[in-house]
Amino acid sequence: MKYNESVRVTNDEQLLMNIVRLRYADSPVFIDLPSITSQFEISGNAHFLGGFGNQYPGNANLGFGELGARDSPTLSYRPREGKEVAKALLTPLSAELFSVVNAGANLEQMMLLTLNDVNDVGNAPQATAMTPKAPDYNAEFLRGVRLMASLRERSATEIQVGYEEDADASSDPIAEKGLGGDDLLNAAKEGYVFRQRGEGRMALLKREKSLVLRVHRPYVDSPDMHELCRIFHLRPGLSRYRLKSEFSQNALDETPDAIETGETIYLNLRSILQMMVFLSKGVCVPEEHVAENVAPSTPGPDGRPYNWTQITAGNFFVRSQKHRPRDAEMAVFYRGYWFYIPSNDVNSRAIMAILEILVSIEESETHTGGPLLTIPVGD
Repeated sequence: MKYNESVRVTNDEQLLMNIVRLRYADSPVFIDLPSITSQFEISGNAHFLGGFGNQYPGNANLGFGELGARDSPTLSYRPREGKEVAKALLTPLSAELFSVVNAGANLEQMMLLTLNDVNDVGNAPQATAMTPKAPDYNAEFLRGVRLMASLRERSATEIQVGYEEDADASSDPIAEKGLGGDDLLNAAKEGYVFRQRGEGRMALLKREKSLVLRVHRPYVDSPDMHELCRIFHLRPGLSRYRLKSEFSQNALDETPDAIETGETIYLNLRSILQMMVFLSKGVCVPEEHVAENVAPSTPGPDGRPYNWTQITAGNFFVRSQKHRPRDAEMAVFYRGYWFYIPSNDVNSRAIMAILEILVSIEESETHTGGPLLTIPVGD
């Protein structure tokens, strides 16, 4: 359990350090700990002396013993670099990841962290730039996601998983008699399915997992649902809205379905790096670092440095001070200051937990072998 806790603490600190680095427009660095090998050793010995005394008759007994235990762990470090880290950090997330909301993730925090916009309603997209040139805002976006989260908390809505077949990604019709069991099995493994296309003809269609926001009947025409539809340009009165990534929309289409019919919630999803840069705007930078241009700043409407922390206010905030903080859940020392999240800041801790889960998912999809640095750390 001590190993478990140490890995948790160091992972949290590494993630926080990289978020702070990105606030200063410095490059993040990731080092993985893929394995811990531990050797346990227990040893003991005992001594006994005995005899018969000359001066005073009788037996003399003298003995002592000792027991020793030793734990010698070996840590294997693997720095992430090259195509591996680039793919994990730069690939936009999939809309399917929103199914983790059903596993207990906070919907408001999930949408704030992972989305650039919903149906063209922006979540301060400029905040995903390390050195933004102009301030940005997300008040309308936050109002919309808070309404969505409130409806979910009241069991007015739920996210369901379904499957759909994409007719545009189908093959040319082929003769049905030419298909064997292996063809059907291999197609299913790759996410495809054969469907009838005329007498004796079959076509191969892409079968994709899709998400649906289901609105329970008593809330379909509720004021909150109507306001949610107004904010995100949806058609009110529907009981189901498809959740779909913008990256699945054909860029050559003249009008996205979300704008034309109002039946689809298009999600412009971020990459891991964009999420980390966005969260870096919630870092409280010391005034002297802003004044000395050590940390990048953006001029606001009044000419003073724009306060980027307001776009993550209430969800994520990293404090800073000269001296090591007390009762910090995680703290890192960088450029002469301590940056930390207090133990009682539950929202910031929850955001970090969601981010770490998403990073782990991306890592598992891109993990490859690499150089190892093995260090025996002794007793």
